[in-house]
Amino acid sequence: MSFDKIQILDAAVAVVARDGIANLTLEAVAAQAGISKGGLLHHFPSKDRLIEAMVSRCADDWRTIVDANYEKTAPGPGRLARSIIGHCLGDAPCWTEELRLRSAAVFAALAQNPSLIAPLRVVYAEIQKRIAADGLPTGVSETVVAAIDGLWLNWVLGLGAVDQPRVERVRVALERLIRSSQESS
Repeated sequence: MSFDKIQILDAAVAVVARDGIANLTLEAVAAQAGISKGGLLHHFPSKDRLIEAMVSRCADDWRTIVDANYEKTAPGPGRLARSIIGHCLGDAPCWTEELRLRSAAVFAALAQNPSLIAPLRVVYAEIQKRIAADGLPTGVSETVVAAIDGLWLNWVLGLGAVDQPRVERVRVALERLIRSSQESS
């Protein structure tokens, strides 16, 4: 993705943050990016393509984070689940406003055209396949991912704060679940 496309995607995120998903228009994004609507259309020929690119960036970022943290995690049963816990629940400050805003792309896609979240579905299917083969008893790794996804959804929708005490409570509970599942195996 060229700098121009990244700048446009950042502008789209800024429009959603400032004006809401319902007001994400090509005109508003072009104005925010400081380019003409024609310049925007050169990179993204429709609002659907713009939103799809926003979702693709979100999905690619998540895939990169999962893979990088997996490589840093000690081998053994639950490696992927442990790596996701380590990243997502290691420190509340990793839950940044930029992450929340970029996550709004998923909701923009759902509002515009649900098929536009296909890039995120692909990444989640890959992760679910890896989680199913993570070496823990059935359902344990899936529970870890579901709990973190639920925390993310609460946070993105503004239903609950993601502060250090909450992150710590969820992390401790999930780590306890993994340990107890390994001991009972």
